[in-house]
Amino acid sequence: MPIDLDTLSPDKRGYTDSSIFVTTEWLERHVDDPKVRILDTDGAPQWERAHIPNSLPVLDHYYKAAEKGRTFIQGPDEFAKTMSALGISDDTLVIGYDSAGCLYSFRLAWSLRYYGHKQVKVLDGGFPKWLAEGRPLSRTKPSVAPGRFTARPDKSIWAGKEDVMAGIGRKDTVILDVRTDDEWDGSNKRDNVRGGRVPGAVHLEYKNFLTRGDVPTVLPAEDLKEILLAHGVTPDKKIITY
Repeated sequence: MPIDLDTLSPDKRGYTDSSIFVTTEWLERHVDDPKVRILDTDGAPQWERAHIPNSLPVLDHYYKAAEKGRTFIQGPDEFAKTMSALGISDDTLVIGYDSAGCLYSFRLAWSLRYYGHKQVKVLDGGFPKWLAEGRPLSRTKPSVAPGRFTARPDKSIWAGKEDVMAGIGRKDTVILDVRTDDEWDGSNKRDNVRGGRVPGAVHLEYKNFLTRGDVPTVLPAEDLKEILLAHGVTPDKKIITY
């Protein structure tokens, strides 16, 4: 069965801000741009098989702090060192891609934005779309000069334990659990001491926000709105995701 690639481009899906996305067409035109750093967030084994030209693999798409048990995001100094080693400076445009419907590349985008770097975008359709369209592939690791990244934490997009505890049971707050079904019901602890969920959380596995098929993309805005409203996730509420 042929893969259906007839999807609306991000700027035609009704998003409030579609600038977080780049298309495969755009990226192919910019793979050799020295001001662009392309990161493969699927992991090194997948990257080694084949990757978008001039892309680099990342060690960990969570950017976890090793000294804190790989649970929390790296601190400012460690994160700056990690990004600089990837050739990322304060003026670098970073493009992330993956094979999981943007799951991992959105983590990259959030991490960079948390540390004040807003020059980051996500490849719409990711590697599956790039591959299905027959675009160029590589098995060569590019040589990049170290960058100079400055970490500027932005706590406005971050929630800590106290924020979550304060939001439990409040009518003006929604705690949105986007994990898998077996994580939600506690049958899959994912190496945690306890399984389960935050009390009162709304459960919507992240896959509900994606199209079906071999090349998943984020659903159009109207579909997202319908799903969220049906679960009480409304614009007038503070939303904390995990």
